[in-house]
Amino acid sequence: MTLAEALRSTSADERRMAIAALADGASAGTAELEALAGCLEHPRKAVQRPAAEAFAALARRGVAVEGVLRAALESAAPRRRWGAAFAYSLMGELPAAALPVVLATLGSEDGDLRWAAARILLRLQDRSAVITSLCRLLAEGGAEERKMALYCLRDLDVRLPEVEVRALELLDDDHPGVRLAAVSALARLTGDRPATAARLLRILEAEGDPPLRRAAAAALGVLGERSAVVEAGLRRAAAEPDPGLRRAADGARRRLGGSVVE
Repeated sequence: MTLAEALRSTSADERRMAIAALADGASAGTAELEALAGCLEHPRKAVQRPAAEAFAALARRGVAVEGVLRAALESAAPRRRWGAAFAYSLMGELPAAALPVVLATLGSEDGDLRWAAARILLRLQDRSAVITSLCRLLAEGGAEERKMALYCLRDLDVRLPEVEVRALELLDDDHPGVRLAAVSALARLTGDRPATAARLLRILEAEGDPPLRRAAAAALGVLGERSAVVEAGLRRAAAEPDPGLRRAADGARRRLGGSVVE
């Protein structure tokens, strides 16, 4: 069996061994590179990820992988497109053609892929293009895209009025993950801490969404708005039956310098 044939094997283990051989220095011609690109869309991450890493290793050795990866970015298979974008991220700065692929992966059903895409976005040098794209997802994206865009904008520390306005709107989103992300983002990005504290306190004191109440309590600690109203709200939350809410409220009070209910 040739190396190219092993890279196309129905056995995941045979593929992984062939990928490892390429990464360790085996010769890679057109047939091997095209077969390796096929591994980028393998359903098992234990094959897909090493394939991307092998492309990066080959590139470091001076092997011309650009043409094969560019073609993979234009593939009809989403997993191959993502695999190519991930390989590029291991090689250095992504080409412009890879940005839409990474952004699309923020909406993946696979949480591991969503967070991997987010980490790539945080490292990109073209910050303006990334922020513009994330803001568009806040307005037009699906639930997972809205959620991940909020977390990315939070981690990029994007303090823009339009982001804050949209995050406030998303506190009432139908998707619970989006609501949680909006709470987390507002705690870091708001330009009006008293108004945001008041909104978080309303969430904290509402009924029916325990995870969001816990997130609001924790967010008040991050927000850093030290006031008697915030302290009173956290003190009430720290006395409630929900142990998760009590821990979040106590943590926020410590962060704000207040006492803790024993």
